[in-house]
Amino acid sequence: MCLAAFADVFALHLARRYGHDADTREAGTSLTQPKLSVVEHFIHEHIAENIHIEHLAALLHMSPSHFARAFKNATGHPPHLYLITERLRLAQSMLSEGSLPLIDIAARAGFQTQQHFTEVFHRYAGCTPRAFRLAHHRPTIR
Repeated sequence: MCLAAFADVFALHLARRYGHDADTREAGTSLTQPKLSVVEHFIHEHIAENIHIEHLAALLHMSPSHFARAFKNATGHPPHLYLITERLRLAQSMLSEGSLPLIDIAARAGFQTQQHFTEVFHRYAGCTPRAFRLAHHRPTIR
C-alpha cells in the first residue's frame, strides 16, 4: 500500500514537472485539424497521381517519418491506408454511378494498372470491381 502511494506521488511529480513541457513540444508538431485538412485536400485534388508520403510531409514542413506518426496519431490509420481508402471510395462511386470501363476507373482513382486496382479492390471490398458494379449499379436518369 505504501509502495502504491509512493508511485502515485511520483507519477504526479513527473506529470507536473515534465507534462507541461511535453505538451508544449507536441503542440507545434502534432497534426492539427487545419493541417489534416491541407493533406486531405491535396489527396483529393491529386488522387489520380502517384502520391508519396514525402510530398504530404513536405506540405506541412515535416519529415516523412514524423508526418507518418503524426498522421496515424491524428486519424488512427497510416497515410497509405487513408490514401487507399479514398481511392477505393472514389472507385466505388464511379462503379455505382456510371459505365466507365474498369481501366478508366482504375486510372482516375490513381491505380497504375487495372490488375493492381482489381487486386486492391478485392482485398478491401471483398469482391471484384465488376461484381461490385453489378451489385450496386444505379442507372442515371435523364
